[in-house]
Amino acid sequence: MNTDLLISKIIDEGAKKPLARPHIQAAYWLSGALIYIFGLCAYNGFRPDLYEKLSTPLYGLELFFLGLMSVSTALAALCLARPDVHQKSWIKVIPFVLFMPWAMIAYFNSSGHIDFESLYSSLCASKFDCPWHIAIFSIPPGACLFYIIRKAAPIQCCWAGTMATWSVASLAYIAMRIAEQNDNLAHLIIWHALPVMLMCMVGMVLGKISLKWR
Repeated sequence: MNTDLLISKIIDEGAKKPLARPHIQAAYWLSGALIYIFGLCAYNGFRPDLYEKLSTPLYGLELFFLGLMSVSTALAALCLARPDVHQKSWIKVIPFVLFMPWAMIAYFNSSGHIDFESLYSSLCASKFDCPWHIAIFSIPPGACLFYIIRKAAPIQCCWAGTMATWSVASLAYIAMRIAEQNDNLAHLIIWHALPVMLMCMVGMVLGKISLKWR
């Protein structure tokens, strides 16, 4: 946009109410997302051995790191909604730092072994209901988070879309872990982790398309 036209547009529209701080926005969004996701979990039912699983340290740590990833990516997405990234360009690195300990804990907390045969058997099992439920858990809160980011002025649209999708996908992963009684490693990789990774890639593309600031 021409500079003179931009100045005229700003003058015509008048002063705008400043955005709330990212952590305030994240708190409101996470509250709504948690109510929605865990409300669905309560409606569909929790895994029968949930109480027993929560008493094991590795299971609790797995959920804890998933929660940290969801919070950190939501904060990163809302900081990336600002043209200056809220002067915290480093914030998008934090989820990657958290990913490694989560992956190790999830590996040791799972059952079964990992090889080509187990992955192939899990793939042939065609458990498409798992990705479907992950999508159901993710799409409404994800659309809300994209809307909040779109109302700001993101510059790094691909990063913002990726972080937003990663945040909702992490919450959906938590929901699946407390709802589905399946700790098989091959199943978790094929029908949980890979769909989440695919969602993040789709989120990156959607960010590039839908979050452009004009």
